[in-house]
Amino acid sequence: MDIDAKIKKFKIDLLKKMPFYGDIVLRLPIVRNDNIPTARTNGRSIEYNGNFMASLKEGQRNFIFMHEVFHVLLHHCSRSKGRDPRLWNTAADIIVNDMLLRLRYDLNRQGIPFEKPDNGIFDNVAQGASVETIYETLVKNNRRMQSDSKMFVFGIKGSNRIEVPDDLIILSGEGAGGSGDPAAEINGVSVPGDQDGLSESMIDQIIREAVQKNRSAFGSFFAPRELIELTETKRLNWKTLLRDFLEEDLNDEPSYTTPEKKYIHMDLILPGYSMTEEKIEEIWAFVDSSGSIGNDEMKQFITQLYRVSKEFKCAMNLCYWDTRVTDVYLNIPNEKELLKCLPKHSGGTDINCVYSWLRENKIRPEVMLILTDGYFGHLDHSVFIPSMGRKTILVLSPGIVINDEMKKIGKIATL
Repeated sequence: MDIDAKIKKFKIDLLKKMPFYGDIVLRLPIVRNDNIPTARTNGRSIEYNGNFMASLKEGQRNFIFMHEVFHVLLHHCSRSKGRDPRLWNTAADIIVNDMLLRLRYDLNRQGIPFEKPDNGIFDNVAQGASVETIYETLVKNNRRMQSDSKMFVFGIKGSNRIEVPDDLIILSGEGAGGSGDPAAEINGVSVPGDQDGLSESMIDQIIREAVQKNRSAFGSFFAPRELIELTETKRLNWKTLLRDFLEEDLNDEPSYTTPEKKYIHMDLILPGYSMTEEKIEEIWAFVDSSGSIGNDEMKQFITQLYRVSKEFKCAMNLCYWDTRVTDVYLNIPNEKELLKCLPKHSGGTDINCVYSWLRENKIRPEVMLILTDGYFGHLDHSVFIPSMGRKTILVLSPGIVINDEMKKIGKIATL
């Protein structure tokens, strides 16, 4: 049986024994290209070197095959957003390999060989970690990049000097496989461009349909939470949520200062609700300035937010943050002044700095919006303010997978 037939057999075995993954794999564009060293993806399709695949054990071949599939499903190419491609590839491999190790038992139990390849980057991944948070750790800990294909990576357990596989094709701009240029070459090898293969929305739809068809089987095998949440999360518009905040009576807590009158004749004094309408005085907006959100997106959000604040006659305060709150603009008077309210700093990303700043300045916003791409590390519960959740709207970039920590922050909406 030649290698192409063996790969086809693997797809059929998946469809029969692990139909959630089989449904997905059979619909992804996967082609043979013996001009590349091993296997790779541009996020829209997958290529493999048949000779390389034939040299592997069956279980290792299946592992590498699914490794590329998971890169596609998690949109690792498009999420790079200008980050160092080699470190980004390493971070993405750590995430994917951790998922595959959890899937390994289920596949082997179903009679599908699946084992770690001889070369690869493996490390324990903390719950809730993402490729973005791992990338930031690598950037901080990496001490030296070499000009060849090797680099020193610190912070990866057991790693010293490693080969980076470079299986993610990250291209942008004219002449590099980006918009208007369907293909390019790297070292004389043709590279699929951004237009080759499926769009991200089509990939998400494939996942969504696989979830719907095979939902009852989830208890019997590992399915990454990131994939399931990507298809199930209801995305709300942040302006709709904000208007709901501004229109509702914030004094919705019963109080003995306004007792319920209908029980007084029974000599019962029970807490009631105030009949006076409360007015929100100001909106606080905290905008992630780490560089992960584009300038156009940021300006559009701030401008629209300002107009909503004027519609409801409340002041707008704008703060920028990365690993600390860096630039604060209070009570912005008009749009002309708003355009001058720009971030002057840009660093890492740590959402805990927002809560630290609120505590230090003894501020409790009536309504707070936090704009971020969603990759901000873990909540530090020594500074996090849980009570702010009912007053907070977390505004995320489109396509972000929502996790449990995000839900603790407040109501979630998309940009």
